[in-house]
Amino acid sequence: MSEEQKEVKGTFKFDKDTKRFHRFQVEVEGGITGSVFIPKDADIPKVITMEYTKKQA
Repeated sequence: MSEEQKEVKGTFKFDKDTKRFHRFQVEVEGGITGSVFIPKDADIPKVITMEYTKKQA
């Protein structure tokens, strides 16, 4: 990703339930994919915003 492109947008959709979590598949512009696990007893948000943080040494 170039320095100029600081934000990408995508969607997350329900995939399946595990014992304690709802699992959502994440699909973002540029081929970024992943999973988000939300506890079953939590409210499911309409929007999730993420920010990159560097790994601590």
